[in-house]
Amino acid sequence: MCGEKKGTAHQHQNLIPTVKHGGGSIMVWGCFAASGPGRIVVIDGKMNSRVYQDILQENVRPSVRQL
Repeated sequence: MCGEKKGTAHQHQNLIPTVKHGGGSIMVWGCFAASGPGRIVVIDGKMNSRVYQDILQENVRPSVRQL
């Protein structure tokens, strides 16, 4: 930083506060090939093996046909 004395970068008067929000997340499943993108599925809630198997069952074949 410009204008600071050596060793003072982390002193309170030299820090610039930022606003942070809780953030969030979104989980998606998707596939693509050289010919383009396949389906994208937004996953609500927690992912477990049953949810993942259902996503594959419902989306892989239609995506392959689309690609």
